[in-house]
Amino acid sequence: MKKFLNNIDTIFRMIAPKMVTILINAIRGGSRVILRSTVQLLRANMLTRILSCLTILLMDIIDLSRKRISKVQFIRNIILSFLLILFGTLGWNIGAKWFAIEILGGLIGAGVMGMASNSLFDRLFDKFIKSDKQCMLQIVASLLEDSTEEERTAILKQISPAQLKKMYASENREQFAFNLIEEYRKLHNDKV
Repeated sequence: MKKFLNNIDTIFRMIAPKMVTILINAIRGGSRVILRSTVQLLRANMLTRILSCLTILLMDIIDLSRKRISKVQFIRNIILSFLLILFGTLGWNIGAKWFAIEILGGLIGAGVMGMASNSLFDRLFDKFIKSDKQCMLQIVASLLEDSTEEERTAILKQISPAQLKKMYASENREQFAFNLIEEYRKLHNDKV
């Protein structure tokens, strides 16, 4: 608890001077400065998209080094990140030109194009190679063959991506899946 409070204190000391400067500028400049600053922060450009992609890539590198994802999943995630940069930027530019309010149009365009590219990529990729998630869910489903369809569906829906990563990283995936199933069954029985 003490360590957590020290971290909050450090973060506050770093952020407080910046917040005071922003507040003083907002008071001096008024609502136009606040609006312009917000527009600049939200405006998507290639640099911000590349930085966000690199952040996601760093998380994937950590997962790969901890053996929480496979090499195939890692490559899939890299390709998806670059597609999201490309189509998100394209969507932003198209949306910003179509709508009177640039930020609103940009956000809508980037969201639509990003989701569409993600969905298309997943469908294409899944036809040829299974993702780690699909492989782990297949193990769970095989252990649920004796269960009712309702129970199988309920358990499969409750399993989070984080649990699937832990399952992939475990030495005995079947045992991990069995323990997950038993945990969900126990929770379900306690509710009834």
